[in-house]
Amino acid sequence: MKCGIDVGFGFTKAINEKGKEVIFPSAVAKTFMTDVGIKPTSDYFVTYMNQTYAVGKAATQCLITETSFSEERFSTEFSKLLVLTALMALECDREVELGLGLPLMLYPKLKGKVKDYFEFSEEIIIDSNGIAHSYHITRCEVFPQGVGAMFSITSPVEDGIYCILDVGFRTTDVIVVEIRNKNINPLLDMCFTVDKGMSLAVERLGLMIERKYGVSYDTSLLFDIHERLHISVRGRKIDIEPHKKEVFTAIADDIVQSISRRLQRGFDTFDGVLVAGGGAFNVASVLQKEFDNVQVLDNAQFANAKGYLTLLNLGV
Repeated sequence: MKCGIDVGFGFTKAINEKGKEVIFPSAVAKTFMTDVGIKPTSDYFVTYMNQTYAVGKAATQCLITETSFSEERFSTEFSKLLVLTALMALECDREVELGLGLPLMLYPKLKGKVKDYFEFSEEIIIDSNGIAHSYHITRCEVFPQGVGAMFSITSPVEDGIYCILDVGFRTTDVIVVEIRNKNINPLLDMCFTVDKGMSLAVERLGLMIERKYGVSYDTSLLFDIHERLHISVRGRKIDIEPHKKEVFTAIADDIVQSISRRLQRGFDTFDGVLVAGGGAFNVASVLQKEFDNVQVLDNAQFANAKGYLTLLNLGV
């Protein structure tokens, strides 16, 4: 079974060839299962190599949570746990063809290492019900983030020059391509990574909450902040929508300005600006105030994972 998995700094997004999708925070924590008469409902608790781990949202609720931002993360047990958990959640067959991605700035350096780490591996992961899931990764291809997003587009794209912005949790990748007669040619001088993402908004929001309400919210507790309307402060529900809007708009504007300085050409000079990633709507809303050629890709958060799956099918 073919699967595309986007192991992002903030969230892991995955899709299989049957169209099933899963998403969970890219967080892992060593733990143990204690019988208190009530079974945990948070996903996921798994056992790998005789060690029990909380993965995803369950990990963000543990005392010690690993949310690695280092470049080594992509070829370590941390990433393997996220990938295996995604395969389990997707209900994949044992034989897996895997498409993964890397930030553009790390792609040349790490693509071979990541491919070698995953390809041909045979792994067993045990779910919280004690059921073992065995996987053999028969093929692993590694693609640049952003390029994956480009290949998630299903409708025909007219000839022209396009700028793809992949706004992630930790970084933002910028890919500029020229499309002529269905051929895609990357304009390498205008392809780069901005070391800024929506994690800045989460950090700033945590500081704002601490200053205003005198309570400390660790970043891991704010992973799902885009879904939340309130936080709890001393037993009271506090509406954080106004704070979120202010912070996310400010960070999105900062990201746009950083991209503009590197591109050295106006966004209005492209035939289209295509925005993907978890921060797509925030950045697009800033750009759309000035430019008419900005479009958020369908299912923007899953764009890379869907693109990896397409590239696997193309045999790239």
